[in-house]
Order: sequence, then C-alpha cells, then structure tokens
Amino acid sequence: PFLGSMKDRYASASSHIGNIRRGSQDPTILMAHKSLLASSLQSSNRKPLEITMPNLANGFLCFGPATFVSVAFILSQFAQQGCSFVGLPSEGQDTNIFDKNTAAYAGIYCWQGVGGQKWLYAYAWEGLGYARQMALASTVMGAVVWCFFLFSSCMRYHPAIWFLLSLILLATTVTQALQFQMFSNDVCSDGGCTLGTSSRVGISACVFWFISAIMTCGIAKEAKDKQSSESEDN
Repeated sequence: PFLGSMKDRYASASSHIGNIRRGSQDPTILMAHKSLLASSLQSSNRKPLEITMPNLANGFLCFGPATFVSVAFILSQFAQQGCSFVGLPSEGQDTNIFDKNTAAYAGIYCWQGVGGQKWLYAYAWEGLGYARQMALASTVMGAVVWCFFLFSSCMRYHPAIWFLLSLILLATTVTQALQFQMFSNDVCSDGGCTLGTSSRVGISACVFWFISAIMTCGIAKEAKDKQSSESEDN
C-alpha cells in the first residue's frame, strides 16, 4: 500500500509539472506574465511625489517690485492728501496767505490750523499749483505701473514693457520730489519752515519709487535673457 501511494503521488506531481510546462507555452499566459512583469518594474522605478509651484507668466521675480510699488503708491497718496506738508513758522512777518496765529501746517490740498482743524484753500497761492500738478502726475503714473504689476501674474510682458515701466517709475520719483517746491513760497522765504508729517512720508515715497524702478529694470533684463534662451531652444 505504501508503494502504491507513492506511485500515485509521483504520477500526480508529474501531471502537475506537465500542465505548468504546457501553460508556460500558451501565448495568452505568456502575455499576462510579461504585462505583470512590466507593471512591477514600472512601480519599482516610480519617482517620488514632487510638489511643483504654479507657473506664473512673468515668474516670482515680480513680487518684490510689486510690493515696493504698492507701498510707494500708498505713501504718495498719504503725502498728497495730508494737510501737514509744510510746517509754517510760528514767528515772522504776516502774509496775505496765512495768519501766523492760526495756521500751523500747509498741505497740497488743505491746511491745518493751530488747534488741529483742517481747511481747504480758498485760493491757490505761489507754488501750490505746481505742487498739485506734480501730485497728479505721480498719481497717474503710479496707478498705471501698479495696474501692470497687478496683471503680471497672468499676462506675460515683453522686455521692452518692463524697461518702459522702470522709466515711468523713475519719472514718478522725480515728480514726487518736485512736490517739495511748496517750500518755495512767500511764507518760507525768510526761513523757518519745517518738514511736516506729510513731507516726511513723501520722502519715503521717493525712496520706494526709486527702489521699484531699479528692481523693475532688473526684471527687464531677466525677461530679455529668458526670451533669448527660449529663441535658442526653438
């Protein structure tokens, strides 16, 4: 009985091995084995998960000057709308413009009394019209540049556009500085006028406008280099 059992087991194993050999020659089974092997190799060579940053039209280099332009524009508006651009002398001759006993500061569009009251001008005086023109020019040019930076993340600009924006920012710096012609008036002719809060803010605006112009010029150079490299690749 033991030998008969061994013979049956040997016959069963031989039959199983024969089925495996015949199956290995089946084209369907071979294709299944190949696809399984290819998928296992592909999964073993899979790259790790990578986090990619969004592809902006002009790159992340615009965020620096855009921030400076925004700060400069806000400071410029604060300096223009404030009523304390020129600190008037407390002593000196009376003029037809201000009464030294009532006026403490003069701004571009308004003036501030000794007690803190703010008033609009009844008429334009020397230097005021020119300062208002420069203030309007600074507002218009600054707003134009700010709008270009606002859409810089979705619209790609030509390098010449960036260079033109840098020139506009330089011009804005000049017009912001020319607002200090307000100190050239009859009230300050004998000296004694001081810088008010608005004029100090205006100086800060000039600094931010100028830094923005330099940084925007750098963007123009970067955009030109990128355009050259892309044209060489094509």
